[in-house]
Amino acid sequence: MGKTLREKAVWAVVGVIALYAVAVGVWFLYAEAAWKKAARNYEKAKDTYRREVKLIGEKGKWADAYEAEKAQMPTFEAGKATDTTWRRKLDELAEKHRVVIASAQTGKETEAGDVLELPIEVRSWEASLEALVKLLHELENTPEGMFDITQLSLKPSSKKGYLRGSFTLNCAYMREN
Repeated sequence: MGKTLREKAVWAVVGVIALYAVAVGVWFLYAEAAWKKAARNYEKAKDTYRREVKLIGEKGKWADAYEAEKAQMPTFEAGKATDTTWRRKLDELAEKHRVVIASAQTGKETEAGDVLELPIEVRSWEASLEALVKLLHELENTPEGMFDITQLSLKPSSKKGYLRGSFTLNCAYMREN
């Protein structure tokens, strides 16, 4: 029982139509996913645009805040060494909060825009947790300078209830022109 030419043609047309239906279905499913992805990307872009427009609108506010912070920053004469000033301040606060600094070294002055930074690498300190926290808090909040802890490591000391470790303190300041 062979198929007639007409039956073969009908089956071929049905097969081609089925293939087209599958292709259209796959295309629509893919297109739907692509449209959803494009819609998500569009929403993200709109949110980014809104945030950037808001920031641009607040440019004056941020410029004023920058100038206010800049005005509070300590200023030193051009060429004057600052390491003794910052080491003295660190030693004074460490003594006040009962943090024993056994070894510290001053790094090289680096430029960060208008601001200069001097890192002080405290290689060895020992204190109770409470004393360390009070020292770090005062360093971050003192009006006598702008300080930032960029690295801190600690471990238990051989003395019960004490910690020892190291930290890097960055001191920020400006130079007179």
